[in-house]
Amino acid sequence: MIDKTYSLKTKKTVTIRNLNRDDVSLSRSFFQSIPESKRKYFRSDVTNVGHLEERCLEAEKGEIVRRIAIMSGTIVADASLAIESGTWKSGTAYLRLVIDPDHIGKGAQFALAKDMYDVAYDKNLEKIVAKFMRPQKDLMEIYQKLGFRIEGVLPDYVHDQEGKEQDMVIMIASLEDLRVAQQFIGDWLDNGHGAVGAGEM
Repeated sequence: MIDKTYSLKTKKTVTIRNLNRDDVSLSRSFFQSIPESKRKYFRSDVTNVGHLEERCLEAEKGEIVRRIAIMSGTIVADASLAIESGTWKSGTAYLRLVIDPDHIGKGAQFALAKDMYDVAYDKNLEKIVAKFMRPQKDLMEIYQKLGFRIEGVLPDYVHDQEGKEQDMVIMIASLEDLRVAQQFIGDWLDNGHGAVGAGEM
């Protein structure tokens, strides 16, 4: 997938590109910038170098689509799309988003959302699923603005990084749901569904 650069209304630019093996140090700095009070609800220890190296290799092999948003040489957002293939759930993908708290609502998440939409469209996906722990209320708000709806809540289904049981929230969006979420993705979403290149958001 190609790199994309967008101009934000803040007059800053953000570049969206694939994660690669040279990004381990950048990724670690990014995840360490996330408060521990939020990181404890992540599925894995994202400050572990071995885990970060594995994430990068998965991305390079194409096993999972991983894209990062970079501003001023620093990662400000991370997204992954795990696509089901060869199963009865083909056409479905699982989305995970992590946004630097200091950049929520400031443009990077909008660019990354547009990029994830383009990926989903190009791969002919029909449904996107997001799973996260109930305390991640800021993440729920982002997904709702993207067009996701709550499909269900599984009580005490997962454990956080401290070993405490947490409810798992499941949200789902169709490709059409993402397309019509103009207030989040931006009015510049073109009818051709392709990359629009640099543009105001």
